[in-house]
Formats: sequence, C-alpha cells, structure tokens
Amino acid sequence: MSRRFLPWKREKPQSGSLKTASAERTGWLILKEVLQTAQDCSDLCPPLKVALVGIVEAMNVVDNVKDVGDGFLKMSRRIDGFHKIFSQYKSQEDVPPVIQRRLDRLSKQLASMKDTIERKLHRGLWKRTLRSVSDIEDVQSILDELATLLEQFQIDCNLNTERRVEDIAAENVLRKLEHVPDAGIDAQSGEGCMEGTRVELLRTIKSWSRNPSESRVFWLDGMAGTGKSAIARSLCRSLQEEDLLAGSFFCSRGIRDVVKHIVPTLAMSLARHNGLYKLALLDVLQETPDAAHDKLELQIERLLKKPLCDTFGSERPAWVFVIDAVDECSDDKATEVLLSELVSQSLDIPVKFFITSRPEPHIRAHFNMRPELHRVLRLHDVEQDVVQADISFYIVQRLHQVREFRQRSDSSYQFPAEWPTGAEVAAIAHHSGKLFIYAFTAMEYVRPDPVERLKALTGFRVTAGQPLTKRMDNMYSFILAKAMNPDERESYEIELTKRVLGAILAARERLRVSTISELIGIPAGRIRNILDPLHAVVYTPPQDNNDAVSTFHASFGDYLVARERSKEFFVDVSSSHFDLADGSLKVMGSNLLHFNVSGCRTSYLPNVQQQISPIPDHLIYSCLHWSHHIRVATNVRLLLTSLEKVLREKLLFWLEVLSAVHMSHLASRLIMGMLTAPSINRNISSALTTYLREANEFVIMCKEVIEMSIPHIYLSSLPSVRPSSNIAKLFWPSFTNRPVIELLGARPISNALLRLDGHAGAVRTVVFSPDGTRIASGSDDRTIRIWDAKTGEPSMQPLEGHSGRVCSISFSPDGCHMVSTSDDKTIRVWNVTTDALMVHSIECDTRTVSSIVFSPDGARIVSGLGDGTIRVWETLTGIPLVQSSQGHTDWITSVAISPDGSRIVSGSGDATIRVWDAMTGETLLQPITGHAEIVNSVAISPDGTRIVSCSADRTIRVWDATTGESLLHPMEGHSNWIASVEFSPDGSQIVSCSSDRTIRIWNAVTCEPMTQPFEGHSDWVVSVAFSPDGTRVVSGSLDRTVQVWDALSREPLIPPLEGHSAWITSVAFSPDGGQIVSGCSDKTVRVWDTVTGSPMLPPLKGHLNHIQSVTFSPDGAKIASSASDKTIRIWDAMTGEALLRPLEGHSHWVNSVTFSPDGTRIASGSHDKTIRIWDAMTGEPLMQPLEGHSLWVRSIAFSPDGSRIASGSHDRTLRIWDAMTGESLVGPIEGHSDWVSSVAFSHDGARIVSGSGDSTIRVWDATTGEPLMDPIEGHLDRVTTVSFSPDDTRIVSGSFDTTIRIWSAVTGEPLFQPLEGHSDCVNSVVFSPDGTRVVSGSADKTIRVWDLMTLGEREVRQLEDLCSPVKPTTSTSDRSETAIGSAENTDLTSSLKSNSPKAAIHPFAIYPYDSAFASFMTGTRTDVSTTEDISVGQPASSRGLHKESVVKDPRDLFRFDSEKGWIRGPDGELVLWIPAAYRPGLWLPRNTLVIGQSRTRYNLSRFAQGTKWTSCYRQEVAARAPMMN
Repeated sequence: MSRRFLPWKREKPQSGSLKTASAERTGWLILKEVLQTAQDCSDLCPPLKVALVGIVEAMNVVDNVKDVGDGFLKMSRRIDGFHKIFSQYKSQEDVPPVIQRRLDRLSKQLASMKDTIERKLHRGLWKRTLRSVSDIEDVQSILDELATLLEQFQIDCNLNTERRVEDIAAENVLRKLEHVPDAGIDAQSGEGCMEGTRVELLRTIKSWSRNPSESRVFWLDGMAGTGKSAIARSLCRSLQEEDLLAGSFFCSRGIRDVVKHIVPTLAMSLARHNGLYKLALLDVLQETPDAAHDKLELQIERLLKKPLCDTFGSERPAWVFVIDAVDECSDDKATEVLLSELVSQSLDIPVKFFITSRPEPHIRAHFNMRPELHRVLRLHDVEQDVVQADISFYIVQRLHQVREFRQRSDSSYQFPAEWPTGAEVAAIAHHSGKLFIYAFTAMEYVRPDPVERLKALTGFRVTAGQPLTKRMDNMYSFILAKAMNPDERESYEIELTKRVLGAILAARERLRVSTISELIGIPAGRIRNILDPLHAVVYTPPQDNNDAVSTFHASFGDYLVARERSKEFFVDVSSSHFDLADGSLKVMGSNLLHFNVSGCRTSYLPNVQQQISPIPDHLIYSCLHWSHHIRVATNVRLLLTSLEKVLREKLLFWLEVLSAVHMSHLASRLIMGMLTAPSINRNISSALTTYLREANEFVIMCKEVIEMSIPHIYLSSLPSVRPSSNIAKLFWPSFTNRPVIELLGARPISNALLRLDGHAGAVRTVVFSPDGTRIASGSDDRTIRIWDAKTGEPSMQPLEGHSGRVCSISFSPDGCHMVSTSDDKTIRVWNVTTDALMVHSIECDTRTVSSIVFSPDGARIVSGLGDGTIRVWETLTGIPLVQSSQGHTDWITSVAISPDGSRIVSGSGDATIRVWDAMTGETLLQPITGHAEIVNSVAISPDGTRIVSCSADRTIRVWDATTGESLLHPMEGHSNWIASVEFSPDGSQIVSCSSDRTIRIWNAVTCEPMTQPFEGHSDWVVSVAFSPDGTRVVSGSLDRTVQVWDALSREPLIPPLEGHSAWITSVAFSPDGGQIVSGCSDKTVRVWDTVTGSPMLPPLKGHLNHIQSVTFSPDGAKIASSASDKTIRIWDAMTGEALLRPLEGHSHWVNSVTFSPDGTRIASGSHDKTIRIWDAMTGEPLMQPLEGHSLWVRSIAFSPDGSRIASGSHDRTLRIWDAMTGESLVGPIEGHSDWVSSVAFSHDGARIVSGSGDSTIRVWDATTGEPLMDPIEGHLDRVTTVSFSPDDTRIVSGSFDTTIRIWSAVTGEPLFQPLEGHSDCVNSVVFSPDGTRVVSGSADKTIRVWDLMTLGEREVRQLEDLCSPVKPTTSTSDRSETAIGSAENTDLTSSLKSNSPKAAIHPFAIYPYDSAFASFMTGTRTDVSTTEDISVGQPASSRGLHKESVVKDPRDLFRFDSEKGWIRGPDGELVLWIPAAYRPGLWLPRNTLVIGQSRTRYNLSRFAQGTKWTSCYRQEVAARAPMMN
C-alpha cells in the first residue's frame, strides 16, 4: 500500500544534516547540498527535477560565496526538508492531485528562475569565488526568491493537509448523525413536474421560498396520487439551481420512515452546503455527540435551531428544507411531535420548511392551529379545470414521448397519423380527475402497445361525481382485468398472480424477485412474466440486484385488500401470510440452514471480528419473519406441524442466523409472539408449547453470548440447559465434543418469559397496566417505556420530559394515564394513549418525590417526599389537596393506598411504617416498628386488612392494617437488602426482590417460599410487581433490563448445599490449617474442612444480628465472633458449644475481634469508636475502653508479641496502642484519604499493613508510624481486607472490585494476576499457616480457597500430559452424558478427590480437548495451527491462544469476568462463557475449594474450541434426533 503524504509528521533532521556553517563548509555549500538533496528526491516530478538540476549545476560554477549575515545558511534552513515531501510516495500515481497541481506550478516558476540563474552565473565576469558585496547580493536575491517559492510550496502542502485532516475529523464527527444517504433529492429516481405543468402552483411556492417575510412553514396537503412528491422534487431542483436548498428528506413507507432520522439527515445536508453552519453544528456535536439519538424536541433544538442561530443570527431565512410525504412515517405520534415542534419553533429558526403529506388527522391537527405560523395549500382543493389542464398537457407530452421512442425502437409499428387524438387525451384526463397518479399509471400501462392499449383505456366509462378513490379503483380494475383476463388466462394463472401480489403486500420488507421466488415457490422468470402486465402499478427491477419489487403507490395495496373495492381482484392477505410462512419454514427446513452457516473459523473471536459468510437473503428473511406470518396466516395448524419439525432439528441454527445478522435480540419476541397469539393458542400442541417455552428460557438465559459469539451458542450456551429439557435431549447427542457441567445445589432459570432491553440506565420502577396488557418501566435514563406485556415489543415511543432519574410510576385505574416522579422534584401525569403530558409537571418545592400512586378512583395522586411528608394532589389540575403533618424523621421510601382509598401507608428511612388518613393527612396509628433498618417498600393487601413491608435488614414482615400488630414471623431468605414487595391480586402470595439479584415468591400465610428464587438479573433487582391476573411477575434491575417471569411455575425446591445463605463477612484458618471458620450476615458461624469443604460442626447460632468478625484462638481450641448485635461470643471449636455468656459492653456493632498471641486476651473494635480488651477465660473487661478514634473502629490486630494493638478507623487514621495499659503509643497515623477498613501486623512485628476505602494499601513502620513505601495501587474499588503471609514476604488484599491480589511486601509489586472468581465484594482474606493458600469470603455467599504455589517444571510437564489432546468421540457409545445435578461425573470428581499427582497439581475442573487449549493451559508452542488460523482481521498481539509464550504458571493465563461470565485467554480470547446461575459456585484454576450453596464444575475433557470448534458437532447423530416429549 502506498504511503500517504503526512507533512504534519515532519521527521527530525538527521544529526549533522544542517551543521552550523564553518570555514570549510559555508552557508553557500550547505545551500547547494540542500538543493542537491531536493533534486535527487524529485524523480516523481520530472519538470521540477530538470529545473533543480539546472539551478544546482549553475551554482556548481562557483566554488564559494561569502555568506553575508548568514543569508545562505538561513535559506538552507528554510527549505531543508523539502525533499521529505517526495519520500511519502512510491510512485507518481500516489501523489494527490492537489499536490501534483502545485508541483506543476512550482516547476514552471523554477524553470524560469533556472534560466535567470544560469545567465547570471555563467557570465564571464564571475569568478570561481564571489567576493564583492554587490555580486553576493544579486545571487542572494535570486536564491532568496527560490527559497521563498520552495518554502511557500511546503506551507501550501501543510495547509492542504491540515484542511484534509480537519475535513476527515469533521466527517468523523458528522457521521455520528447517522444520516440517511438516500433520502435527499439527488437519490430520488422519480421525476419532477413536467415542464409546462403546475406552472402557477410552482410559481406560488417559489415566491414563498424567496420572500423572507413569508411564514417559515409551507404545508402542501393533498390526497394520494395528487402529485405532491413531483412538486417537491421540482421545488428541490429549482432551489438547487439557486443554491438555496438546505436539505431534503423524501419519506417512504418501509424504507425511509423513521421520524428520528429526518432532522439529522437535514442537518448533515446543510453542513455539506454551508461551512459556517457546519462549524456551529460540529460545536454542538462535540458537546452532545449523541444528539442524533435525542428526543425530537432536543434534535430540533441542538441540530437545527442552535447552530442555525449561531450561524445566521437574526437574519431572515434564505435556505429551505424540503420534507416530502411525512404521512409515510411509521410512527404517527413521533410525526406529530416533529410537526408541532417545527411549527411552534419556526419563528426562532432562520430557515424555511416545505412539507408535503396526505391530510391525515394526526398531521392536519397541527396545521389547523396557529395559522399565522404557516401557509397551507391543499392540492385537492385546486380548481378542477386548472388541474385538468395540467394533466392534459402531461398526457400529451408523455404520449408523444411514447410514440417517438417506439418509432425509434420499432419502425414497423404503425401509429395513426393523428395519435393521440384530442378525444383520447380528454378521456384520460377526465378519468384522472385531480389524480396525477392516475395519469402516470395510465401512461405506464399504454407503453407496451400504445395504440391498442390507449384505445382500450379510453373505452370504459367513469361516472362523474364518484368518490375520489373510485377513479383510482377504476384504473386499477382496468389494469388488473387485462392482467387477469379469464378469457386469456387459466384460472391457476390468475391465482398465481394473486399469490405474487399478495406476497408483495404481506412481506415484512421489500423483497427481490429471487427472494419472492424462493419463498412462495414460483420460478423467478414466471414471477417476472406475471408482473410484466402490471408494470404500471408494480415496479419490477430489470435485474435481480439490490433493487426490490414494490408497488408504485400505496393506494394500490389499499385497493387490493379492500374486498368492497377490488371485488374479483381481492387479495386475501391472510392466505398470503400462509404462503410466506410456509415458504419460510421450508427454507429453514432445507439444507440452507445448517450448522455453522455463518462460516466462523474460530471460537476465540467475537462475531464482530469474524469473517461471516454471506447468508442468502431468503434464509435471513425466513429466520426473521416466520413468527409474524404464522400468527396472521390461515391454516395455522398445518404450519405449526412444520414449525415443530424445523425447530426440533434447527433451533440452534436459527439462532445462529439471527446472531450473524445482529438480530438475536428479536429471538425472544418471535417466540413469545407465538406463545401469546390467540390464533396460535387455539391450535398449538402442548409439546410445542413446552418446547417454545424452553427455547425462550434458553434465549433469555444466554442472550449476551448469543449476541456476541456464534460458536459459543453451541460451546457455552447449549451445555448450560437442564438435562431434562427437550433442548438437551434433542441436541446434546449431536454435540458430543462440548463441555459437560456438574452442577450441585443450583439450577438454570426455568421461568423467565421475557427480557426487555432498551433503557440506557438502571430500571428503578416497573408496573403492569390494570388490564395486564402493558408494562411500564422508569429508569435512570430519565425516560418511561411502555411495553407489550405478551411479546415485549415497545408499545410507543419512550415518554421523555423528566430531567432526572425516574423514581416511581403508577397507572391510573382505567389504564389511560400514568403518573411518574423523579429526583428532578417533579410529578408528571401522562396520557399513555397519546404519550402527551396531560398535566404539566407539578413542581415540588422540597426534596425528591420518591414514591407515587393513584387513588382507587383515579381522582387523586398520593406522593411520598424526601422531607418525610405525604402529599395528595388532584389528578386533573395538579392542585395539592392534602399534606401530612410531620411524622417520619427521614425520607419516605414508599407509599400505598388502601383499596377503599381511605388510608395511606408509608415506609421510611427511619425504619418505621405509618398509616395516615387519606383525606386529612392525620396519623391513624402509632409508628409501626420492628425493622432494624430502612423500610424500602410497603404494600396493602387487596382486602385492605394487611400491610407487607420489606427492609434493608433483609426481612419481610406482615402487619395488621388496623392495629399495626405483627401478624407473622419475619420472612427471611434474601441475602441482601430487600428493595420491593407486593401482594398477589388474591392476597395469597407476596413477591419480593433484592439486591442479591433474585426475586422470590412467598406464601402470605405460612411465610414459606413457594418456588426457587428467580435468577437472571446481573445486578440488584429494585422493583417488582404482579400482573393483575397473578400469573406473571415483572422486575426491574440496575442491569438496565426489565424481565417478566412465570409466577405459576412451581419448580421443585432444590435443597442448597451446606453453605451460608448471605454475605460472608469474615473467614480465618485454624492454626493447623485444617479448618476454616466463617462468619456471615445470616447470623451464623460455621466451621469447614479445608480439604473437602464439609461442615465440621452444625451452624453456631446465638448472635441476633449479622456476624462481623471471626477468629480462632492460637491453640485452635476456641472461636471468637463479634456481631452487629453489639456482643462477642466465644465457642468451643470442637463441639460448637458456647463457652461463655455473650461479652457485652460495646454500644454499637462490634466490627472486629481478635485473640492475643498467647490466647489469654480478646480485643474488639466497634462502631461506638472504642476498642475493648477482655479476659479470654472469663469474658470480663480488663481495662477501660480505648478511646481516641473519632469514628467507627473497623479493624484491630495484636502485635506478634501481644504488647501492642493496631486499629484502623472510619476516621481515615490508624493508631497503635499499648495492649497492657491502653495508652496510645503512635498516632493518629494519617495518609489514607478514605476510611481504613483493615489492619494487620507483620509476623516480626516491624510493619503494619492497612487497606482503605481509597483503594490503596499502605505499609507503615510499626514503631514510628512512618510509611515504608509508596501506596500500593491496583484495586479498582475500595480495599476491604489485608493480611501478611507467614514469612512476611507477601501481602494479600481483597476489594469491592471482587478480586484478590497478592503483592510483594517489599516492593509493592503484584506477584500474581488478580485472583478472579467472586462475583461480589471480597470481605475477608487471610493466608494459610503454611503460606501456600489463601481463603476468601465474599458477599456472593461463597468461600474460596486459592492455591498460591507456582507449578514447577515437573508439574507443568504433568499438566501437559493431563492436557494432551483427546480424540473426538465418533459414536454414541464412546461416552455417556453426565446430567447436571448428578454425582456421576467420575472423570471430574475422581480427579478432585484422588491423591494422584495429577490431582495434586490440577485440582480444578478444566480439561482441554485439543492441543490448542493445551498450549493455552501450559503456555507452550503448539503445531495444531499457525497464528493465522485464528487471526482473522486481528493484529499479532491478539492471537492469544496459539502464540509462543513463556508463562510462570499456566493457570494465570485465565481471566474470569464474573460480571459478564467470560473466561478469557491472555489476549482476551473467548474461551468459555458461564451462565449467571452457575458463576457463584464455579471452580477456577487456582481454586482448591469452593464452599457455597451451589457448586459448578466443568468437564472440558472433550471441549472442541479454537480453530477446531466445529468438531463439536456430529451431523450423523443429528439425523437421529429423538422426538420431543
């Protein structure tokens, strides 16, 4: 590839290229050398070279010239580097035209100068050395002119390049507008008005466009076929000639019909015409780069109004924008907004708008208001005689053109002398009425046989005064009668014609002839023959390129599908849908749809980096639209039989096509469309229903991976389905070389119905409409979205208006209106049938309105405010009706109103619930107390007798609504804050959601869970609601999604494995390393075997609140624990018995507890800012509390000799205390910029390590408190826990960023890759006594043990043996399937439990299939394939798994993204994706143990991946797929 000229990358002069002139090397000689270099490099421009050669030769006549004032040296410096211009190009063809033109001009100038120099330097008067001042000045003057020319050339080149660079940069910014390139006038194939027609009308419009005092909006309104678009095209071309066309957008149904594309396209057009506007627009796009995606009001403000005003100020408009056929836009409501804004803002925008459309009601309404702002011209109101004259003229001209063309192309064709006759022209003009489309269609019709067809066309009668559409109907009937004449066509030919027309009308997008042919089974040639007589009404491209078949005018389709108009030509579109559905299923059932139809070469790269093979258009169409066609087709039962067969065999291949064409997000909608359509429900079999539900669950669970990677549909998604599912039974046998999962204590999602993506921010609130047909969601992106509750399709454009995040929404009882609140301190009431504000925002002069609900009669709105008060507003007017007296002492989080509207219930940050009189605002009960933390949500039962509440204390409580008494014991099960609760419509169930990412359904009487938790969200679930019929639950999450769940699903409750049910807050090894103790927010302490993970004791219970800290005594005989219940407990480590009464004395949570090295004392640190020291035998305090910290004490540690105590506090400091006297020895030690979360002494007592909320780790001198090294940085979030290794050479840390890191205690450098596996905050880490392992406890409810030993050469070789390639299976008897949830995976479990060397070095469940993965595991070279095998479009640095590398420990090549679920290679290769439900218990390469309520191990012994990934599939087995149950 040729090098491009980049003058702004000027190379530095090589050393010595321009030295200072000396006695031996004067400025003259240096100048000659520079010109010589320029001459030598100018081969690409021969004329220039000739000129330079002459100049240099002339200069060679003189040996030297005295350099007066360094003039020659300065010249040489000015033009040094000129030669670099030519080094940018390899050949003359590479030189850009603009540079070549300048070179030619320079060559001519230098040629003239060469002659002058030669004349002067060859004169006899000159000597070999010039000495006189006048001679020198003459030469210097000549060469100075030369230097000026060369220097100017360089400057010109630089300026040109800078302009090019600026243009490229500007174009890159403008590309963000995502304009529609084919929407402008230059892309339109249609003609304007024929010259001589519409003369007066065009004159009127042109006059308006040129008169700056005229209104700035002109609406040309006309019925279909009246010639609006032709007029618009004529106006555009006229404005172009005068350079007054700012831009144009020609809308077209199904092609250019997105309203949000109009303004960005107009802006792009004007930017290319006007430089000043372009600069102003670029300024806007720099500030708001996504302006093209803003709501329409902001688009107009940012893309038109602001830059136009900045450019033209208050000047009267000269530019005109043309927007044609806005009635063809797909979204009527968006069209209304566009027109409303343009009309209302027109006075403030210095440009004019010419708009055409049919007189549709939603358009007409905006031009009936404020007539002073716009001008309206209705084409169908123009006098009949004026239009008739224009149409007659048009007909005459067109027929003359037809005659001339025919006579030139076929001289044998005979025309009557007077053709056309005046009578014929008058007849067609009469038939046309005011419809130019009629005249156009008639002219198209007569072209094949002008004389005969014109005669036939003028022979039928049109009754005067018929409705406007009747004229078109007669025209269409006449054309169709010829095309489907029963005297000339067989009945089957007529039916074929209707089938073709029906397919054109029913198709979901415009199709090519070949695509229609493949779908309806009629040969393409025959379709062309069928359409040929219809060329007047149907456009058929001459070749089957990208052009599609289409009707010329929408009125033709309207005519065909209206039986009362088209009569015998009526097309039954439902039959056409059957044709297309049947054809789609046949295409999908054919060999076209097959495994790896996309041609992916490697499983390591995402789709965007793969070279996807072309997929036939008719296959893409079939995969995208089969569901729609089946739902509206006739004979559905027959189609469902075919569908069952196709999906039973090719479900995964269908998903592959959707992924390849970036449409996988539609998969769930297509399936749910089938499951919810009434026509389908009446005919579908139970087997197909079950299968579609399972397919939908599969699509939802694996949505991200299906979108991202085609190979991993098969390699990662397929293995994750339940063994009992039909998908597993159908596809597992044919995909034998794939991962096999051992899953204990958890199971895949089986009740997700929909996943709704679209919000750009966290979803804070969700609700069903009263009739259950819609779902509304409010988000941090400041919008409210309305969705179809059955299919998940958006029901309308997002509701935009709030300037802050949307906190709460509620439907009115009749479902027509919605109220919303936001932290912008406003309430808005929306009409959700028109998406317009019904009441302008109600301003609240206080803090955020956090919760809102309609009264049962819809007349009032109840709101809870941030100042702790309740306000009631009138719905229609927004007038405040009631304000409660002050009651809550903190912000109100939730409000609910009783079914009779008489009482309001509120929950608050003050941990109480209150009941208010809805009419007076007075409190009816004393505050209801019981929750220990914030009350996040309240709801009232349908009968009004009960209140349910949930809290940050992780409990749900039910109260008597009359007395406030607690009715049931608290419901516990969530492991984190509970964010929202609601009763089912019959009051028998309660649904809850939590920041533990789950949704749970409870029996409202027994408080027992009724089903497995619903899992699928990847972040906190903050809002939940039942559907009105109680069959579904909707949830909103911080992961930006809305999900819908089957509330009736009653999956059997799978007992969890032994493990904590909530955050694990603290872990510690026993002194012998054989046991692990853990404390949890589930209020229990547990002891585990470090080898097997088995519990050594029953849970130690006694604490009344979350456990904060646990530790073993130095002899391992005791365990100490502290908790949020303000106590410390001592337990027998062998029996679990409590040894002492609770140690009480702290007045707040006890955050940290530790034994002294001799085991005689216990120290504790608390939220009460104190440290206490206790006798470990009696539990008595040994001294007064240690006071000094100004905020909570978060962590404490004894020195190894027991003489000192270190403490870290929320006050950002450390302190060192005398452990015997309690005196402060050192401190406060300052340095951290946030709270100190953890402290630990080194084992020699010389150093203290601390971790902080500032994300750093610091090491201090334990004697002086001075820092010993710079802060250790690397964690991406708060550091929660730190500890020294037993030999004091390493430090381990855990963080909110979910990772564990190992650092050098001497240098602070990381020693390992971050240990990844936890999916939530790591709360506690500690080394094993021998320093070979680390145990970690996390908020994800798991404990992990990590192997820190580095594999030596022998172990690596053993690992290579273990990772040796395994031959793929070739028959079904080669291996048996291991069911998820079973314990039969002896391959895996035996290796984990065995004491063999291989088990010892490979205690994790990842076994590679081919040597490519063996290379990945061991870091050694493989000859399976070269780097090119996986480097499709990739630089060498990203060819990860096959590159030669030396790895200290192969296990560290793995990177696990616990949020996204990907296990990646060293350069980001996609190795394996893990579903969210399997991640908490996943064993990873360095894990020797994972303790939790679930366990996931992957057997990868036959894992085909990389360039060998396609061997996962065995087609011969697929052919024998079993039937579904």
